[in-house]
Amino acid sequence: MNYLKKIGKALLLPIAIFPIAAILIGIGAMLARVDATFVHFLSVILRTSGEAILGFMPVAFAIGVAYGLSDHHKGISAFAGLFVFLIITNVLAQQRIDVYDFPVDNFNQPFEHIDNQFIGILSGVVASAIYNRLHKLHLDTLNENVILLLVSLIVSLGLCCILIFVWPFIYNKLIQFGNFISSLGPLGAGIYAFFNRLLIPIGMHHPLNSVFWFDVVGINDIGNFWSSQGTYGVTGMYQAGFFPVMMFGLPAAALAMLRTAYPQNKNKVRSFLLSAAFASFFTGLTEPLEFSFMFIAPQLYLVHAAITGISVFIAAQFQWIAGFSFSAGFIDFMLSLQMPFTRMPLMLLIMGVVLAIAYYFGFTYIIKRNNLHTLGREIEVDHRVTTPLQNTEIDTICTALIYAVGGMNNVQAIDCCITRVRFHLHNPKAFNFELLKQTGAIEYMQFGDEIQIVYGPNAGAIVEHLESILGKQVKHNN
Repeated sequence: MNYLKKIGKALLLPIAIFPIAAILIGIGAMLARVDATFVHFLSVILRTSGEAILGFMPVAFAIGVAYGLSDHHKGISAFAGLFVFLIITNVLAQQRIDVYDFPVDNFNQPFEHIDNQFIGILSGVVASAIYNRLHKLHLDTLNENVILLLVSLIVSLGLCCILIFVWPFIYNKLIQFGNFISSLGPLGAGIYAFFNRLLIPIGMHHPLNSVFWFDVVGINDIGNFWSSQGTYGVTGMYQAGFFPVMMFGLPAAALAMLRTAYPQNKNKVRSFLLSAAFASFFTGLTEPLEFSFMFIAPQLYLVHAAITGISVFIAAQFQWIAGFSFSAGFIDFMLSLQMPFTRMPLMLLIMGVVLAIAYYFGFTYIIKRNNLHTLGREIEVDHRVTTPLQNTEIDTICTALIYAVGGMNNVQAIDCCITRVRFHLHNPKAFNFELLKQTGAIEYMQFGDEIQIVYGPNAGAIVEHLESILGKQVKHNN
């Protein structure tokens, strides 16, 4: 669970740019309806820019996760993440699978979306693990970098050998599962929506979506809705229930996370949460918001998936219908109002208000009840030490710290965030917090062999001084 939280934190850097992409696409889509040459040109520029950023998401995940999970946050680890991603996605690209000439019909089909977010995260995890292991060997920089890329190449090819057989198996099972639940009517629509959300972290929602949204087994929900073919009150049921969640539910969840953030952290997370909430409402792009808590607080994501399933089921059961071409945001909702197959769309808005209340109070309760470390809920800090420390004070604190952690020989590694000094100890039982109470230490937390000591905003200065004493390199997780 702790490792999943680390992945979640590592994802915060790359996902920060994607709400901007959604807003660019949304504005571009609105301007496209204006009958003026310059405005049309501007809309194309905005939409193309936004789509380019969104297409970059898996690559950003590979780079960001590799950088965020690596010791000392070295640029070479980020490069290795990109290196692994490019190898996997090129070796397993759909057009290359054709060249391999496997004696299986449609063997290449599962690899159409191999360049997805899951492969990006996997690439980052692999690259960071290799870097961290090699770094402990204390090689010189040039040799370490060369060996890192060489080992990354070998491991990537090994992963390709595994994925080339595992990926089609998972893909085909999802297609079979989709065929089964499509026969269950509105209940099947709800089950589909639940798994649609659950599969996003591993990037396997695409094959499931294709069963319902496109013409894989004859449903073609999106195509039939926009071409006004199919059955009135039925066509569109695999889309409609997403509108209340994306336009109302998730933005309310963002507000709940903002509300439950600690006071000193609200300003740090406000711009991201509000922009991600707006992107979800305006365009239906939910990944930035979802990836911000799916690994850090998986129980919240499970609740979100369940509510999404319920929403789609209710909309399908009562035949409240609207459709989308991009995603279930405000823009597509307004466009779908003109379509003949749209039915009782106002009820989707009413349900959205109900879901907003459920998301807001539900997320607030679960976050507080379980003390989840969602955005802005890092360990709360009493900023009693707010002025810069003098050198003599830092000397005193560092000396006390070395004694408190059991001496220099007990220290494996040191790192810090904005407010905490972190020690990885050979023997954590040797730690004595009582020795630190007179040095301004506010609180401490222990996670296995890791001790986190809260010093407030002077943590960085303390660790820099410790580095000079202990001769260890420090990583700064800002």
